[in-house]
Amino acid sequence: MTNAVPELNPSTTVLLLMDFQYAMVGAIGDKAATPVIANAVAALEWARANEIRVAHIRLGFEATEAAEIPDTNKNFAPLRSAGMLRNGSPEVEIFDLLKPADDEQVFRKTRIGAFSTTSLGPWLGEHNIDTLVLAGITTSGVMLSTVREASDRDLRAVVLRDATADLDPEVHEVLVERVFPATADVVLTAELTTQKLAG
Repeated sequence: MTNAVPELNPSTTVLLLMDFQYAMVGAIGDKAATPVIANAVAALEWARANEIRVAHIRLGFEATEAAEIPDTNKNFAPLRSAGMLRNGSPEVEIFDLLKPADDEQVFRKTRIGAFSTTSLGPWLGEHNIDTLVLAGITTSGVMLSTVREASDRDLRAVVLRDATADLDPEVHEVLVERVFPATADVVLTAELTTQKLAG
């Protein structure tokens, strides 16, 4: 299901580019990643051209943070044991085509969603943001967690359905077709970037 793009006010909108890191891009494979990256780049260029704030979310653990991951965490305990996604390693760097500009905010997280271990929420409040345009890898990971949290925070979420992908394509389709539309506007990147903005 694809919705109409809501009218967006540049001053109260932010583009969130989430987990576009070499490890995540590599995990979904080149075939899936290539169009997703291209659409994320198009969204980034659109945001910059329209003076819309951009924030980048990235996952990475300091050694002490990794050591504190409990065995009960099924997502991250295996990463702790394997020494993966350590802050400063090449695999956690943001993909070159989506590198943050000097004036763009970067939030480092240590769990799946964009909110739970970052100062994203206070930053959005500080800038009176009420609308999030979301792109990220993966659909069932950071996208799902962040869409749900945005709804709980009474924020409008606009999901770029072709600027996200999942390890399981069927899971991606179920989420963008049947789950996300209940709480978010689900649109194509081209629909977003050709839309007339408010003001």
